[in-house]
Amino acid sequence: MRVDDDKYLALKVHSSIIDDPGLRPYGIKVSSSKGVVRLQGIVDVFAEKMRAEDIAAGVSGVTRIENNLTVSTDGRITDDNINFEIAEELRLAPNVDISKVYGDSKKGVVHLYGDVDSPDEAKAAIWAAAKARGVKDIVCHIAGTHDMDITGRTIPTPVEFTVPEQAARELMDALGEYEASLPRPIRVSVKDGTIVMEGEVATLEQKSAIEKKARLIIEDYGRQVTGIDNRIILDTR
Repeated sequence: MRVDDDKYLALKVHSSIIDDPGLRPYGIKVSSSKGVVRLQGIVDVFAEKMRAEDIAAGVSGVTRIENNLTVSTDGRITDDNINFEIAEELRLAPNVDISKVYGDSKKGVVHLYGDVDSPDEAKAAIWAAAKARGVKDIVCHIAGTHDMDITGRTIPTPVEFTVPEQAARELMDALGEYEASLPRPIRVSVKDGTIVMEGEVATLEQKSAIEKKARLIIEDYGRQVTGIDNRIILDTR
């Protein structure tokens, strides 16, 4: 895909997102490289993050989506606060039986449990829970939904990842343990075979621990990963 094609694809995705009245105020940024679309910005609730990905996935030419949108809320929201709001959203959802479904938040990651009559009901429960403030992600354990696409998102054609991209994905998963203690999530990307880390940490010890973890991971990928570009900065606010 040429540079002009990437710009055109990013423009198409961006236009589709700002056509949504609920997402337009957030000024979501869109970039594209070889059909891989990246979303960046800040939204209020996880449902809006899901919605933006949904819209991007429906645009012709998109092969994969890197959803780097951050869910931000004013003030500190505890798991108890999140669980209360989830219960309210599930109660208000017309297609969800709250006697069968419940959610449990662990550091903002909501686990949904229960037993439903159809995938549509499970899908409705996910979207309802995603409206609660403070939700960062949703893991569905609802009976009967294993290996079933219940989010309603378009499933793109599988993409072959390069070795550095595989290393970057593994590193992103490994950095999940630090998410709750960081001022902002760490972003991981690849440039010319080098793993690039960007973001903010609360202490120099965190920065050192993250780089150590990154080096341990890329050692397993050999010389095809040429190094680490650590652009993480210390939050001094």
